[in-house]
Amino acid sequence: MIERLIEQLLKELGEDARREGLEKTPERVAKALTYLTSGYAKNVKEILNDAMFVENYDEMVIVKDIDFFSLCVPSKQVVNAVGGAKPARLVKIGDRLWTLERGYLKETVVTQVTSHKTREIVEVTTTGSGGFKVTPDHPMMTESGWVEAQHLEPGMKVEWINSKSLCRKPYEPQPGYALGYVLGAVAADGSIQEGRRIALIVRDRSFAEKYRAMLTEAFPGCASEIEAVSVPSGFLRREIPMFRVRTVSRAIGEKLCRWLGVSENGSRSKTASFQFPRVVTSSRDMMQGFLDGYCDGDGYVTYKAGAGRAIISSNRKFLSALAEYLQTPLAKTGTDCARVYVSSRWDQPGWFGKHGFRQQSEFYVPVDGAYATVTNVRRLPKAFKPHTVYSIKCEPYPSFLIAGHLAHNCEHHLIPFFGKAHVAYMPHQRIVGLSKIPRLVEMFSRRLQVQERLTTQIANTLNEVLQPRGVAVVMEAIHLCMLMRGVEKQNSKAVTSAMLGAFRDRPETRAEFMELIKSGRGLQL
Repeated sequence: MIERLIEQLLKELGEDARREGLEKTPERVAKALTYLTSGYAKNVKEILNDAMFVENYDEMVIVKDIDFFSLCVPSKQVVNAVGGAKPARLVKIGDRLWTLERGYLKETVVTQVTSHKTREIVEVTTTGSGGFKVTPDHPMMTESGWVEAQHLEPGMKVEWINSKSLCRKPYEPQPGYALGYVLGAVAADGSIQEGRRIALIVRDRSFAEKYRAMLTEAFPGCASEIEAVSVPSGFLRREIPMFRVRTVSRAIGEKLCRWLGVSENGSRSKTASFQFPRVVTSSRDMMQGFLDGYCDGDGYVTYKAGAGRAIISSNRKFLSALAEYLQTPLAKTGTDCARVYVSSRWDQPGWFGKHGFRQQSEFYVPVDGAYATVTNVRRLPKAFKPHTVYSIKCEPYPSFLIAGHLAHNCEHHLIPFFGKAHVAYMPHQRIVGLSKIPRLVEMFSRRLQVQERLTTQIANTLNEVLQPRGVAVVMEAIHLCMLMRGVEKQNSKAVTSAMLGAFRDRPETRAEFMELIKSGRGLQL
């Protein structure tokens, strides 16, 4: 019901709830509202009644610096900024951060940075860039959507990008004959090391020159040279003069690896491990380029000039997929290799009953992001000295990368205000467990609230249950409605207080309380 109402609200605001970026907003808001109003499901008896004790103590009891909201990054945690990673404490308004938008690497700009203190930190370890630390409710992108860090479990996949990729020069691949030729040549005679070193070593210089020209056309701005090298031959027992075209680029290497179906994390991917890249079937020109590149590497002209070419390779799985597409039998050669015949009329429909060129894939560029597997999640012991954590808001993309992992301060959730609460009471025979006071603050804050009502509810509840000689509550908060709309005052804070009993009647008691909560690090968020 909540999701349907939110969808109707979006329509009333003139938005299409099914458009990209909003299709999951009703679900997100419903979950956020359920979480932010979870205090309605709790009651005072559940929190306080089983933790009250009779004790002859009549001095002031204070629990201060109670956080009632957090969604932030610890000060020392690395955030992936454009130009070099930096700890969260050094991120400033105007800084450009890296993010992943639908899997593609993008830049986003910091528009707001706020900070506060917390003792609650979660450390998440993955197979990607090691580990990272965030507050428990910080959202992380998984295969199934945004999940709070505290709810991640070993085995879950978190969207991630190799941080080493962030300093690379981007190359935009151009679809067409040239890109198809590069894929064919690499599949036939190339190798890719660690997802970034692409090498083609061949005996024919004209083949090397054509490959180099096609590489430059397929990835504009890519520069490579032809080198004369000697390669030892075990069969001939001597050095063979060859020509090598080598390119070092993670931006290109990762895309080639994903098109060819091999891991970019492997030490070396060779022709025997490549898969048939279906992307080449996106256009006739690209498929023709692929066939020409592959045949220039592993093909030869058949006995009848102009009839076609034959390809021989030990990668039977690759050739089997190619033969299936061309509707050509996969022939054995008497060795571990197989042979496929590529007719010069392969693209003509109806020739010998074949379909000719048939599009089996739309052209696509592999996404920059990948997934890292969560290996461990642990809540760190509460620190004696609270951590300073930073909340970072960005535009036009609300997400950003933490140690290569995609996270964000969710723009879809309703977060009215956050800050600190300071609670004190002067007992009259009965005291309550100190941990129950923060739980009481949490219970009332996770409701549809205004700060003034929240302050008095906490004070009145303690007064009714404990019947002390006095109760004092001071709350200091930042309201996002003041930061994001209306007056848009970025440094505004709201302070409210409720004084009952001795704290209201005796100025010296009230003054003592105010002085005690200001001591040390003070009332700063």
